[in-house]
Amino acid sequence: MMKNTQVVVVSEEPVTQIASLETQELEKLSTWQMVMRHKVAVFWSGFFALAAVNWGMDIQISGGAISIASFERDFGYNYKGAYIISSKWQTGFNSASYIGQLFGAIATGYLADRFGKRLMMGFGCILSIIGVFLQVFARSSVVLLVGKLINGLALGAFLTIPSSYAAEICPATIRGLTTSGVQLLISIGQLTGNLVLKGTGTFASANAYRIPFALQFIFPTIILLGLPFAPESPWYLLRHSHMDNTTSTLARLGYPSPLDTTEEMTTIISTESKNSSETTYLDCFRGSNLRRTEISMGIFAVAQLTGVVFSVGYSSYFFELAGMSDSNAFTLSVGVTILGLLGVICSWFLINRCGRRSTSFVGTAMLTFLLLLIGILDILPNYSSKGPAYGQVACVIIFSFIYLSTIGPMGWALFAEIPSSSLRSRTVGLGIVVQSVFGIVMNIAIPLLINPDSANLRGKIGFIFAGTSTLGTLWVWLRVPETNGRKFDELDWLFEQGIPARKFKGYNVPL
Repeated sequence: MMKNTQVVVVSEEPVTQIASLETQELEKLSTWQMVMRHKVAVFWSGFFALAAVNWGMDIQISGGAISIASFERDFGYNYKGAYIISSKWQTGFNSASYIGQLFGAIATGYLADRFGKRLMMGFGCILSIIGVFLQVFARSSVVLLVGKLINGLALGAFLTIPSSYAAEICPATIRGLTTSGVQLLISIGQLTGNLVLKGTGTFASANAYRIPFALQFIFPTIILLGLPFAPESPWYLLRHSHMDNTTSTLARLGYPSPLDTTEEMTTIISTESKNSSETTYLDCFRGSNLRRTEISMGIFAVAQLTGVVFSVGYSSYFFELAGMSDSNAFTLSVGVTILGLLGVICSWFLINRCGRRSTSFVGTAMLTFLLLLIGILDILPNYSSKGPAYGQVACVIIFSFIYLSTIGPMGWALFAEIPSSSLRSRTVGLGIVVQSVFGIVMNIAIPLLINPDSANLRGKIGFIFAGTSTLGTLWVWLRVPETNGRKFDELDWLFEQGIPARKFKGYNVPL
């Protein structure tokens, strides 16, 4: 919402000259040189992305805690001499964070525009600390569930803010690196959660699950301590008439000509304000913004349609089918996670050299092939010989690396770059909503499809996800444009003119 914004009106000719000179200067710099020039922006992008570690830990710890003996004793019931968690509570525990995340993302998308990303990140950290506190000291399933829901609200903010914040403080050349870096922090969180569960899971006391839960206090506390020193998004400052603060913030972030950059931003905001002085979620589905919202939401849908929850989230399931011991299966699971981290690092080289569109398309196509192969291996007549099961294990390992070097991190970059500046927080929030909905659906559907007492499809579920992944691959080709190196005003023009996705790359924008 813009309140009495004082707009600096500049003629198109000077702005064009400034943009041209800046582009020529940037073309001479390597990616590393740009990172060093804007090291403050890179640092604070990474600092905000620390929040994503908590999301990675929450996924791993929530799922792993349910199988800990002391957790089953404290929150389960005695069934034929053994403690188990009832199916309804198990579903509730697994889905609570996603449900909270859904509402947290919607609220953050609105409130971040009104109060700023820095304040909303701080509020999210406080919510997270409250939610984690309830989980650590819960004595009943109801209190534990409430704690997970509250923490889920915070996780919605933790996923909505970092990528959009990085997109708004970093220049186009390194924007892809900082926005996709969220995926790296998520993977680090998953690895950390895995290792901590391994270390405490055999404890006889409640500390077996309380220590992993308490680990989630760390990063919200660190972020709260650092937020007073963090710069606010210059786009937020300018929209709220803080002209001087905008210029000084841009200078602090490493922009060589902060006044010129402020004028360019003002021109974009002025153009947007002619269409609407106030923005709502409905604006995300009007005019050219409808297409931008579709892409921001769709890219996360595609990531889920590749079956990543099945292939990576249930990797230990295939290790057990291959006859591995629990210890070896865990060691290999950790190895798969580490390989995924290397995949994210590889994506940083692909994101600028090959581009977002090509990397996403090739990645989803390769994942489709691997899913099909997992399904084929499951119907081989000699499956009981363990050979095909080992083949499925190999496919899962390769899947993890390819996913986390292609469509996984590309989604975080695209959904933050694609929206218009006035609707970025809201559109990013909608992208997280899609991820949350798929998380809920997958956590309910996949166990029903693979469990021996249900459909018992085993690896044949690969055929299902190969079909959905094929649709996702086709959608990427038809709908996802190349945003590499494009400034926000260029993207605005390309979407306003309705340029087809396949023509974005190299299209001459008359600005």
